[in-house]
Amino acid sequence: MPISTNTFLLEIRAALGPISRDAQQSTRAWDLYEVLVLGAVVGGARRANGQVELLDTNGNPATRYLFRSSPGPLARPSQQFTHAEIRFAGQPALEAHTGIWVVGKSQLPHECDCAVVSKAEADAVRSAGRTPLWGQLLIHAEAKYYARPVPFGHGRAFLGLGLDLGWKGSTLVINRQSQNAMQLVRRRKAAAFKLTPGDTDDMYQLECRFQQRFARYRRTGSV
Repeated sequence: MPISTNTFLLEIRAALGPISRDAQQSTRAWDLYEVLVLGAVVGGARRANGQVELLDTNGNPATRYLFRSSPGPLARPSQQFTHAEIRFAGQPALEAHTGIWVVGKSQLPHECDCAVVSKAEADAVRSAGRTPLWGQLLIHAEAKYYARPVPFGHGRAFLGLGLDLGWKGSTLVINRQSQNAMQLVRRRKAAAFKLTPGDTDDMYQLECRFQQRFARYRRTGSV
């Protein structure tokens, strides 16, 4: 049974805070699912004792939440898209974005449904008008929302993406259990999780995955 837009928005509100329907560029389930994954990233940062603030493109506190409905550049976006700034005491700040391009080891850009990048890199990207580089990623998550289990081939494609992005916290997030794809991903330097909107245990498990990445960053300051 399809998940309603209201269910998605309730879950996003629980993860990020108050959010208005009219702030959504899209109410399509797969777009909202990416925002829900961002909510799990934010939850993981908070579990690791990080301070999180939601900002617009200019770095001002977000007065409404607006997220990309198609992949786009971090630098010079078409609208005032919302991102999360994440801070840990004594370490450089981070930023979490949805739907941005990141250049991999191949020197080719890839769409990242959700990405956590150093704020220094994000500032340099905005200043130069370029694309973020894979080496400055802390977390890369792919969000796959399907009416049926994710095909096995999607697991293989995800592993290729993770390899080109240097296995930077590479995490496949799917809304339906897909044993073959998940087993394949988990045998490599990556992780696969099921996240069904409204399932609090799913959200908790995914937050804990991201919490581990943030806890390591809090100790080392290294992405």
